[in-house]
Amino acid sequence: MSHVLVLNADFTPLNITSLQKSMKLILKGKAEILKEDLEKILTVSGEFIRPLIIRLFNYVKFRPKAIKISRHRIYARDNHQCVYCGSKRNLTLDHIIPRSKGGPNTWSNMVTSCSSCNVKKGDKSLEQAKMKLNVQPYEPQFFTEIAGKNLETTWENFKRDFF
Repeated sequence: MSHVLVLNADFTPLNITSLQKSMKLILKGKAEILKEDLEKILTVSGEFIRPLIIRLFNYVKFRPKAIKISRHRIYARDNHQCVYCGSKRNLTLDHIIPRSKGGPNTWSNMVTSCSSCNVKKGDKSLEQAKMKLNVQPYEPQFFTEIAGKNLETTWENFKRDFF
């Protein structure tokens, strides 16, 4: 299924939607196509432009939400490998500051770890366990988490050409 970037009326990224929903917005006159794919949509009714980026005509008020933490998202952020040794087997989650010592469930405190590194670290701090992170944890942004590389590249090219 193809994804389409939806921009607000002020050209700020708002959401990623399906091709079907984006076509409904366009056909209802609620959005316009800003960037199209070279490949067309062929139907029994005719040939349609395949949108890559659309812009809503009316401004939608919204507050950007923080991306929720999940096991899947932390694994993806850490490239499905242990941040201590680089192993891709028997992965678990590890709290840098252990929960037993008051460590929160936040993006900056949770990392992907293999089970052997997780057992070795236990409920100790990194200094106590004499371990170090090969990758620093961070909170993913809209494009890194939701949109993906292809859509991010399309957006960057669009900004360069349009603005």
